[in-house]
Amino acid sequence: MAVVQGWMDRFKQLFVGSSFAKHVMVVSGSVFIGQAISVLVGPINSRLYNPGDYGTLSVFGALFSVVGVVGTLQYEMAFATIEDDSEAFHLLVLCLILTGIWTALFAIITVTAGVPFAHWISKDDPQFLRFLWYLPFGILFYCLFCVFSRWAMRKRAFPQLSLAQVLTNVIASTCTVGLGLFHAGLPGLIVGSVAANLYQIGTLSTLAIPEYQEQRHGFTFTKLKAAAKRYYRYPLYTTWSVLLNSLSVYIPILLLAKGFGNVCTGQFSLSQRILFLPTMLISAAITPVFYSRAKQAQKEGKLTSLTLRLINSISGVNAFFPVFLGLFGELLFVIVFGNQWRRAGQYSAALAPWVFFSFLVYPLEALPLVLERQRTSFLFQIAQFVLRAGSLLVGIAFRNDLLAMWLFGSTSALYMLVYFVWLFKLVDGPVSMVLTKLGKDLALALGGFGGCRLLLWWSHNNLILTAIFLIPVLIFFSIRGIRQILLGREQSVRTPEPQPEPLV
Repeated sequence: MAVVQGWMDRFKQLFVGSSFAKHVMVVSGSVFIGQAISVLVGPINSRLYNPGDYGTLSVFGALFSVVGVVGTLQYEMAFATIEDDSEAFHLLVLCLILTGIWTALFAIITVTAGVPFAHWISKDDPQFLRFLWYLPFGILFYCLFCVFSRWAMRKRAFPQLSLAQVLTNVIASTCTVGLGLFHAGLPGLIVGSVAANLYQIGTLSTLAIPEYQEQRHGFTFTKLKAAAKRYYRYPLYTTWSVLLNSLSVYIPILLLAKGFGNVCTGQFSLSQRILFLPTMLISAAITPVFYSRAKQAQKEGKLTSLTLRLINSISGVNAFFPVFLGLFGELLFVIVFGNQWRRAGQYSAALAPWVFFSFLVYPLEALPLVLERQRTSFLFQIAQFVLRAGSLLVGIAFRNDLLAMWLFGSTSALYMLVYFVWLFKLVDGPVSMVLTKLGKDLALALGGFGGCRLLLWWSHNNLILTAIFLIPVLIFFSIRGIRQILLGREQSVRTPEPQPEPLV
């Protein structure tokens, strides 16, 4: 009982004296529920829809994300750093105007050049051409979500963001499962996505109504131009950096669709989604809160301690899941999602190193914006794009999708490691300490799961015998990860505040 009470006391301390921790727990709870819903309906949808349907939807999603980042010229990224409400409101209006112009432009392109564009993107996928009208709507939804979600972060409306996250997953899952039962195919996935987007945008946009009522009488185009000019770094540097980052993330989907077809794309999409599940669960909970606090922490000289608190809470947690999927991915995908997704399980082994290092990078991606190091970050994005595109093109040239996946996973992991070191050094973080801890956790995970994998091979795929040893290992690493997150805050509080050197 004393041990249980001790854990309860440590858990309660997360909510005492730290709004950062409170906000993280609020957002993480909603993200966890939303992801849990997706996980529960995943095995159902994987049997109601085929890999080709998911592949086509993934191509659409990649285009939305790549094209959409240019739509607002990333002006919404400045919301969290603006102190004057009037200036922030004028920048909000500017983002909405740019969104309208960008959407209209792509609507014209879709009407006038849609057919050759569809054949160029995915020549073996007639569904893509049939639903090409979805493209301008998807770009509109993407831009509006980026604008209003950033506005919600400015207002620190984390409960509203959390509720929207949960209900969005409920709506999408309900629509896709319901329509899938009637064998709707790709339209079922599209309708589910549209319904969820409309709800999410409608909910978050209401947070801007009070600002509109208060600031509308003071709106002038002179102030609009002044705000656009003052934050010129965002369209000049951040837009292209984010565009390259988005291209680097989604280039596999676009190249795989063109090189191997939409079925391969769908297999990769599911593999990537499952692999990044814990990463996105924790990063999506921490990143909005960290971003909203980072600028103020920099002014107060506490950015280093805030970053250390974040890293101490998550470093090492990411080892066991990618290692587990890397060793047991193929078997797990067949059991959970069906035999038609076997290839996705094989991809997971190749992509696991990428996921391992991405876990540390994603929560820190706001640092170049906060510290105004966009130029260097832009160079990193160029290198990332070249490495990922080049590795995939080699695999396509050899007509070997597994080779493409292994090259892509390896080069992406190397890039993420170097990028993390640079990000952490921006705040004078102890890189060697973190990497040493990561190495120990990786070795422990490889030892535990590697032994179970050898047992599976030695027993000639005896699942019952392997499960007897594997389940305790999974429980051990799960408890260890939760313990690390709970104790991270205590350790970071005791960490002295280093004096950062001047940034040049």
